[in-house]
Amino acid sequence: MDFFPAIKGQTYEAMQKLLFDAVSRGDVRGMLNDEIVPKAHIAAYLSLYARATSEQEPNTLPPDLALNYDDLCAVFDRPAIDNRKRGRPVKEHSGWPEDRKLAFEMHKMLAGHPDNRQAKSAAEAARMLVSEGKVAGAGTPESRAKRLERAFRKYYSS
Repeated sequence: MDFFPAIKGQTYEAMQKLLFDAVSRGDVRGMLNDEIVPKAHIAAYLSLYARATSEQEPNTLPPDLALNYDDLCAVFDRPAIDNRKRGRPVKEHSGWPEDRKLAFEMHKMLAGHPDNRQAKSAAEAARMLVSEGKVAGAGTPESRAKRLERAFRKYYSS
């Protein structure tokens, strides 16, 4: 079998077990009488079939269960060793250190220091810094101001 690299070199029994496990987890959709068996029901259906046919091996699929070829390809048509990384990238949004510096600047704006600009609220100070182009990041100016205001409230609210 050249077109399923995930099961290349496996014995027939091992391939049968892998297929049975994929179907019982719901990774490969099964159809009975042109109706898709819901993911929640497939494990119960397979256990009922195993009880009804005690002479069969435990990992045998029912003969009337049709499998979806696209699901088979998605599960078994990839290399056996999956090198894809899972989850969020490691340093993404690691506290926005520049937002913390700008939150300190907002704190000085609100404190009424005579050498700095004055702001009446955190939202106004955040909008002023965004309009000056000091706030980096993607999004609209309003979303960047909200992010900066959240950082300010995180570090300087009581």
